Order: sequence, then structure tokens, then C-alpha cells
Amino acid sequence: MSSPKYATPLVLEPRPSRWLLSLILFSHGGAIAVLLALDEWPWPVRLLLVVVVLASLWFTVGGLGWRRSPTRIQRLIWQTENEWRLELCNGEMLTARLRPSSYMHPWLVVLNLRVEGQWLPCSLVLARDSLDVTTFRRLRVRLTTEAGSLFGGT
Repeated sequence: MSSPKYATPLVLEPRPSRWLLSLILFSHGGAIAVLLALDEWPWPVRLLLVVVVLASLWFTVGGLGWRRSPTRIQRLIWQTENEWRLELCNGEMLTARLRPSSYMHPWLVVLNLRVEGQWLPCSLVLARDSLDVTTFRRLRVRLTTEAGSLFGGT
């Protein structure tokens, strides 16, 4: 068995992204503006849909880390190969593995993680401003170079 390419763990300490927050506020605000402009629908239906959009905004902003939650991921440690350690705000440590459905772009990385002992996967959205420049670059390089061994490709 060969040794892993990266012997040192990669530590990620994500912070809330202002870029993602502005994008989320813009899209939810646009949805509310469209709902209020629909004159064909009665106002109780429009009001109900505005409440649904506001609830979506609340949960989305919380998922991006802007609301303090004890189950929010405050630190990720990518150890050897596909072993991830997640440290939550409440101090709990979890073990996870990266799923093939993860996504990488020069401005955005979406880590879909399968946490041991949990049925549903956990997703973490990291924009360029969620991490410092060097750490974001190291994450993207490591995801690119280890993609074959992580996801069973060539």
C-alpha cells in the first residue's frame, strides 16, 4: 500500500461568507418582490408565500453560518485520504467521509460529507471568502489531485 500524497492534515476553519449572504438576500428579495407584484393572486395566498420565502431565508442564512448554532461546523480537519474530522460549535467531534456529489469551482466548493452514525449527509458550502486565500487554494488543489482516489476514478 502506498503512502498518502499529503501527510499533513488540512485544517479548515470556515467563516460566514458575505458574498454568499448577498447572493441569498438578493435572490430571496427578488422572490418576495415578484410575489408582491402578482395581482392575479389573492393577498392571503401572496402573504403565505412571502412567509414561506422568509422562512427559507432564515434556514438558508443559518445553514451558511450566520446564525450561531451548536451543531454548526466550526472546524474541519482533512486527515489522510478520505478521513474528515468535524468539530461542532458545541465541542462534539464527528468522523466523516467526502461523497462523490461534492462540487468544486474556482469561487465555490461544496463539501458533501457522510457523517458516521447519521443517516442524512451533511453539506458545507465554502465560498472564496469563507477561508483565507491560501487555505482555499490548498483545499482546491488537494481535492483536484486526490479526486481519483476519493471518488474511485482513474
